[in-house]
Amino acid sequence: MSGGSWDYFYSKLEDVAQQLILSNCEYRRAMGLKLLLAADAMHDIEWVDSADMTYPAEIPAIRKFLGDNAQVLIMAELIKEAKELDNRLKKAIQGGSQKRDK
Repeated sequence: MSGGSWDYFYSKLEDVAQQLILSNCEYRRAMGLKLLLAADAMHDIEWVDSADMTYPAEIPAIRKFLGDNAQVLIMAELIKEAKELDNRLKKAIQGGSQKRDK
């Protein structure tokens, strides 16, 4: 079975994008073009999650969607994750030292 793990969301996103691209409004058309990139990325994500493709097959489409800011956005997510892990580690260390103090 191809896809399905995201209920074929990419197909719905493609439909929305195509409708926007047919608009008389240049803002909607531009948004539609960006949504087509998102739909391509979601297609590949869905296929990886459904085991029709293997990781990291979705990464090129995601990077294309993210555009020129891809590295900045990815680094921001990694930094946020590192800070959350640091906080959890500090809490675990404090919890362990409080138990020894008792």
